[in-house]
Parts: sequence; C-alpha cells; structure tokens
Amino acid sequence: MFEAMNLLLPEDAFDAPMQMALDEVLLARVNLPMLRIYRWTAPCVTFGYFQNYAEAREAHPLGALVRRRTGGGMVEHGSDVTFSLMIPRGHEAARISPSLFYQRLHHALANFLSRSGEEEVSLAGVEEIRSGPSCFSAPAKDDLLCQGRKILGGAQCRSAGSLLYQGSLQGMRGVEAEAGFFREFARSLSEGTMEISLEASLVEDAIVLAQSRYASAQWNERR
Repeated sequence: MFEAMNLLLPEDAFDAPMQMALDEVLLARVNLPMLRIYRWTAPCVTFGYFQNYAEAREAHPLGALVRRRTGGGMVEHGSDVTFSLMIPRGHEAARISPSLFYQRLHHALANFLSRSGEEEVSLAGVEEIRSGPSCFSAPAKDDLLCQGRKILGGAQCRSAGSLLYQGSLQGMRGVEAEAGFFREFARSLSEGTMEISLEASLVEDAIVLAQSRYASAQWNERR
C-alpha cells in the first residue's frame, strides 16, 4: 500500500488514555505513514467516538473504559493485537474515501494473515453485515472474517487532512504476535519499512493530553 512506512514497535506498555493520546500526538507530526503496535498495561475497553457512554458502561461495568477519536463499536483489549496506522496530510491514502481505504488496507491484511495462520481470512460481504454496539459481534463491510468469525475490525477519523486508523486483531489461531510477526505485518503494507523509536518529547506531550482529555469525564461522558 505504501512505498515507505515507519514502524513503531511496543517498547513500553501504556494504559488506554495514554494509547489514545499517543495516536493523536503522533498523527499531528507524521511525515510518512506510520504503523504503531500497542502494548497494554492492563485489560481495558475502548468505545467509538459517537457511542453513548452509559451504554458502554452498562455493557462493561468494571475496569477502564475510554472513548476513542475514531468511530466504531466497543472493543475489549488486552489479549488482542491492537495497532494504529497514521497517514500524513497530502498522502494519496489520506485523500481516498474512507470505505476504499478500509477495503484496500483489509485486503492487504487478509492476504498476510492467510499466509501467516492456519486458516483462510476473507473480507466480510454484504451478507455478513450485522448491527450492534460491540465491535466483534457486529461485522461491518470489509471487516476480516475467519471461519465465519470476525477477527479484525477498525475505525477511522480524519483530522486536518491526515488519517488515523485504529484496529484490533482478535482470536486467530496459529498467529504468534511477537516482534517477527509485527515486522512481517508491516512489510505486508510496505516493503520500505523502517523501525523507529518513540521520542521522549512525544511521550511527555502524550502524558499531558492523556490526563487533560482521555482520562477526563468531560471527554468520556460527552454522549
């Protein structure tokens, strides 16, 4: 999908407000597409920007619950492979329609996962679409399916011409989510992948944003 891309492997673990803040801080600074793999400090749930907080809390009465900038449904994290993809303003991928970007990205990942695992992975068609507040019980068009189960979904937002995609891969047998897997995951999107580290100044900015926005009731309970 990309001629060149940066890969940010998970050197440190973060909680949900910090993960959301890091994506926002990085999105404002990327000059190449960037794939970032999360590492969680503890299990948590994220829910979509347009979802109702009370509904999300009723479904998940215990533990951390954080609203994303992206849309979509409720997602349980901790045992999944959670990742984000950030596309800078002006890049071709940030200019195409959200549905076409979703389809192209998921097509590339379906091919990669079919090669990496024990089972074939396919894109959900119209006949597999379901509605509901929980992401993994409600496949949307072009989500990834394996043996009829949704295994990967994602959500997007556009900001000043840049694009943020946040995705979760769950419950696929035969896949070992380690550094080698993540590197192959990245190469399935770009042969020109370069590994980078998270700069200390970005972490500091994200800490401030996490506390002021993503950990606040004003943000999480806004709907």
